[in-house]
Amino acid sequence: MGVFLCLTTLSDMKRYIEIVYDNSGSMNGQVQGQTKYRLAQDLFEKVVLPTIARKDDEVVLRLLGDGCHQGLSKVLSLTKMYGVDRASMLSHLRTISHTGSTPLIYTISDAVDTCRLVKADEYCIFVLTDGDDTCGINIYDLIPKDIIDKYVRCFTVLVAALAVEDALSRNNITAIATAVGGQTVILDGHDSVKDMQAKLKTALTKSGFSKKLPLEHCFKSLPGFDLSWDDVQQKGIEFHQAEMLFQMDMLSWEPDFDKQVSQLEFAELWFLFSLYFKSDLPEEQVWAMLKQLRPPYYYSFDCIYWDFSAARWKYFRPQAQIEQTHNPHAGEYERSSELLAMDIHWDRETYDLKPETYRVEWSGHNMPRFILKPIGTSDYSYVLKPGDQIVFSSR
Repeated sequence: MGVFLCLTTLSDMKRYIEIVYDNSGSMNGQVQGQTKYRLAQDLFEKVVLPTIARKDDEVVLRLLGDGCHQGLSKVLSLTKMYGVDRASMLSHLRTISHTGSTPLIYTISDAVDTCRLVKADEYCIFVLTDGDDTCGINIYDLIPKDIIDKYVRCFTVLVAALAVEDALSRNNITAIATAVGGQTVILDGHDSVKDMQAKLKTALTKSGFSKKLPLEHCFKSLPGFDLSWDDVQQKGIEFHQAEMLFQMDMLSWEPDFDKQVSQLEFAELWFLFSLYFKSDLPEEQVWAMLKQLRPPYYYSFDCIYWDFSAARWKYFRPQAQIEQTHNPHAGEYERSSELLAMDIHWDRETYDLKPETYRVEWSGHNMPRFILKPIGTSDYSYVLKPGDQIVFSSR
């Protein structure tokens, strides 16, 4: 999964960009015959890195911390080490070890705190993760709502969930993004690599992180019955106005009074009609605005808007709020390959634990399965095997 935070200002200003990368043990898991971290690195190479490391960008890599506390995430300036050399940045990403749990919200909080201290014109955070936060904390517990409203909601936020199959984890990842005014893109583990790349490219554009033009279409098809020209005229568009838009090479289809208009055709007609006839903008301005869009003009004004201060089209941010829910199984499989190897070689173990540190939980699988789950301060869950013993000491 990934998260982006970007202040919407002019594209030629200085950007401070944080890459928050999920280096947890679960990234060792397999998707379509390769590890998740290898898939993530390919997404960085083909999609993410080409959008950053411009001349005035400062690019910082932030890894997840070792526990559930603020200030534990590990940060390194890629720009100071490699300048704008994207190949060297990618090589550095390939050296990362993947162990531990996912203190996602603590790490995002660290990134937000840093953005508030750094002087820049535009602030961006990219987080790539494959799972829910494992610290059992709500984002509002770390980032107060007044801080979000005053600072963070000035950012553009994109959350990309990489091969997250659990519905509750997807919900919570989306909730974390919407809490700070952001968006989510689901990179499903069943998607082809090509489809994942396409989804992420579109999400980067719609989030505002990528400044690439023209903008992607708002839709490719629309439901509903075809319209007669009487229906179209009742909506306020005259036939001769549609002909005029076609003759100026704006409208992609030729109006025919004897043929009905599909919903997709009408959407394009309505967008162009509103822009050319109803906006009172000079024709030169209209053409300049259309140059930033992709014909045919499958757009709508509840999808995009023109930012006059930046002289560019932007996508509206989703307004729906999703509640973050306690996920007792978050991080259940987030142990490193070393821990899994230890499980293979252990025959029986005695766990000598403080009672306030772990609890024993039953996991609802086909076979009875018990897990030692951390309570707040510990980082790993331990799957219990037949013959293992648990001793809760008072020390």
